[in-house]
Amino acid sequence: MKTKLLLAFFVTGIVAIILIFLFVPTNKRSDSFIPKTPQWNLPEGAKARIGKGRILDVAYVPNGAQFVVASSTDIWFYDAKTLEVQAVLPGHTGFEFSMSFSPDRKTLATAGGKTIRLWDTETLEHKTTFIRDRYLIPTSVFEYVSFIGDGETLASIYSSRFDLWNIATNTHHSEFYIPGGLNTVFSRDGSVLANSRDKIVYLFHLVQDKKLQEFKGHTKSVGSIAFSPDGKTLASGSLDNTVILWDVDTGEHKKTLKGHKNSVECLAFSPDGKTLASGSDDHTVRLWDVATGKRKKTLKKHSHELRKVLFSPDGKTLLSYSRISIVHLWDASTGKLQRTLKDHINIANSMTLSPDGEMIATGGSDNIVRMWDASTGKHNLTLKGHKESVSSVSFSPDGLTLASGSRDKSIRLWDAKTGLHKKTLKGQSHGILKLLYSPDGSHIACRDDINFWMLDAATGRRKYQLSGHQPIYINRSFAFSPDGKLLAANGKKATIFMCDVATGQPKRTFKWHARYITFSPDGRYLASVGFMHNSIRLWDVDTGEEVKTLSVDGGKVGHSFLFLAPIAFTPDAKHMLVGCQDGSILLLDITIGEEREAIRAHGTAVREMAFSADGVTLVSMSVNGTVLIWDFAAMFELDISKD
Repeated sequence: MKTKLLLAFFVTGIVAIILIFLFVPTNKRSDSFIPKTPQWNLPEGAKARIGKGRILDVAYVPNGAQFVVASSTDIWFYDAKTLEVQAVLPGHTGFEFSMSFSPDRKTLATAGGKTIRLWDTETLEHKTTFIRDRYLIPTSVFEYVSFIGDGETLASIYSSRFDLWNIATNTHHSEFYIPGGLNTVFSRDGSVLANSRDKIVYLFHLVQDKKLQEFKGHTKSVGSIAFSPDGKTLASGSLDNTVILWDVDTGEHKKTLKGHKNSVECLAFSPDGKTLASGSDDHTVRLWDVATGKRKKTLKKHSHELRKVLFSPDGKTLLSYSRISIVHLWDASTGKLQRTLKDHINIANSMTLSPDGEMIATGGSDNIVRMWDASTGKHNLTLKGHKESVSSVSFSPDGLTLASGSRDKSIRLWDAKTGLHKKTLKGQSHGILKLLYSPDGSHIACRDDINFWMLDAATGRRKYQLSGHQPIYINRSFAFSPDGKLLAANGKKATIFMCDVATGQPKRTFKWHARYITFSPDGRYLASVGFMHNSIRLWDVDTGEEVKTLSVDGGKVGHSFLFLAPIAFTPDAKHMLVGCQDGSILLLDITIGEEREAIRAHGTAVREMAFSADGVTLVSMSVNGTVLIWDFAAMFELDISKD
């Protein structure tokens, strides 16, 4: 009898433990997706950085002991076995990036934005910088740099412009233009260049200055190309989901490799040329036998589209990374996953600062909401529950609740102190792109791909739909007035419309097409940045009249282009901060209408900025998912606290 009783207690205890793990919600204070963010290379005035930035390129150091990750913040050297950071070089300003090691392994070339830099691989000291005299605005571009031939010449390609640089004399050699300019690679000896345009791959002999071959066979655009180590075979991957192997000398179509279920975005041959790796938008990497064209392995651990694959110099390891910048290292012979680097995941699609200025919330591409200490950048909470990317986060005015909107068509409400899930607001027919609590906490404005709703914050019930707004793909900026009575948003026919928050009824219209909108702290003015304009307009909220235009030329930091994005009033309403496309933050004096000061902040465009109420702390976020926490006084040596 005692044995049965003890057994019953034992079974009951085990069941209880299982039920606790299955049904009690938990939000961890740390997880494997928390990037380690050593505070290297911080801009002057910045207290901390959250995130290492999205990956732009990856390369193995020639000895194979390290690999290099170029991100939107810096250039990081990782130990290939332990994944520990061993060195950091400053990054470039730009949206695209490429790097290459010289044949003698003594020099690393890094290219991004206006500059190409050469580094000594032994000491990591800067050797020289090449300046590109004409830098194209980064819309749809391709960045590529490579040592060619004996390593005395460096070739760089940006969009369709091709430049040759003499390493010995540190001078520009020549330039020419390649139609199309995308997916360009060199043969190992540097004599042959392959370039894809639409469905066709072209081969050019650089020394003889003539076209060698045209490879036609794909039914859709070519997305990637690669030479075999001996230069005799060219592989091309396409949006038609196939890889074709070509004979470089004869132009013969040798084999078609089929199996991917989506477009092939990246290719790499093993050092011995016997294996080809292909990465696809179907989230898989496939290994192929080059001689037979048969599939050897399919690697399936990625959850997003592949961006690059490459073999280690000894051919034993395959490195791959995906759209959300998760790096996997595989055993190239068995296909077994060995290690994963998650330090560069995009943790910040969106960002918000708590009303008391003590916490920062970020929503990431990995479907996760995270909470951070606004003084130190230390990670505090991880909030899991969304099924797709988190596109917007907003604190309630009392700071007790955090709302998060996602592409999974839901809004989730969280306890901001504990991270516990409170409620899910469903019923949206499209993915959420932006949401915002009203200053009194009674409403949540919510914008998706098609619609613009005003929701009751307590119940999630839709109160009304705003019909005067412009489609979301043009603009997603909107703002509440400080008293919470008005909402301003981008309207139709190049206007800004303003409505009554309680009723949704139109109040007035401003004749200006806005890229970004915000109210002054006292509610007297509405500030707006136009599309493709380097100017800010101030409007009188009561009359709808334009009060002032602030022109910005970027002279303080030598901008070649601005395309202003977020703007933020300082709490004293006398100054304004402007986030720029090249990652700079400008300080404008509203009284005199001039640019006062500027700093280089992020490596890429500034997407969001927020002040603490006391004006002490500024938080800024870039489009590549890094957040910087600033001591504003140290940043600009300006007291902007409220009187």
